[in-house]
Amino acid sequence: MGNIPQRETLFCDLGAFVRPLVISAVGAGGKTSTLFWLADLFRQAGRRVLITTTTHMFMPAETCPVMLCRDPTQLPSACFQHPLAACFSRWLPDPGKVRGFSPQIIDALAARADCDVILVEADGAHGFGIKAPDEHEPCIPQASHCVIAVTGGEMLGQPVGPGNVHRWPVFSRITGAAPEDVLDLPMLFRLINHPLGAFKGVPPGCRRIWLLNQISQNEKFSAPPFSAVLEHGEIDAIWLGAVQETPAITRRFVR
Repeated sequence: MGNIPQRETLFCDLGAFVRPLVISAVGAGGKTSTLFWLADLFRQAGRRVLITTTTHMFMPAETCPVMLCRDPTQLPSACFQHPLAACFSRWLPDPGKVRGFSPQIIDALAARADCDVILVEADGAHGFGIKAPDEHEPCIPQASHCVIAVTGGEMLGQPVGPGNVHRWPVFSRITGAAPEDVLDLPMLFRLINHPLGAFKGVPPGCRRIWLLNQISQNEKFSAPPFSAVLEHGEIDAIWLGAVQETPAITRRFVR
């Protein structure tokens, strides 16, 4: 368990020393849980955190104050002084989710610098553990300093197909997977490294972190295959873990 990183090293991966820091989460297999985990880390570090989305997401826990408005840039600065808050445009009772704002509105909100950290769910996956982005996805604010691409590690070793992969035709085209092929690391590497794959649409100069979520065992993977991804791709760091467990991240590889 010696590879479990300290919070400060994770903050370095995120480029967390700018203000305001904008982090967008894309992919599938735990985006919302990842943002709530990060929100708690930043709150404990004394940062004022705002959670929002450019798509739809589940409502935060009752302990997180929620604001609903048409345009958060029209709110007074005092609204963003809470240690932790969330802001959305409206409640959608049918899917039981909230709707967020356009990337442009979040860019404008970041320019106001009223809070320290803005965490953005910038992709949808309909509850699937793996996905590839469609033409209109993801919806990443240009103000993002870091993009975390989440993939569901619990699907490794399982057959994949239209029933358990979101945007299956795109995923199949990018990775070369056929229905009932077993999901393995080389397949995920192709998804991560393809220009139309997991990091599609990331703003120039943005830090890239691949989070292989729902991997509980620290010893499950060795370093060499991940080192190769870092050497031959554009990823800055790879995190392995399960964000709803403690510790959340058990392995970390950096460029």
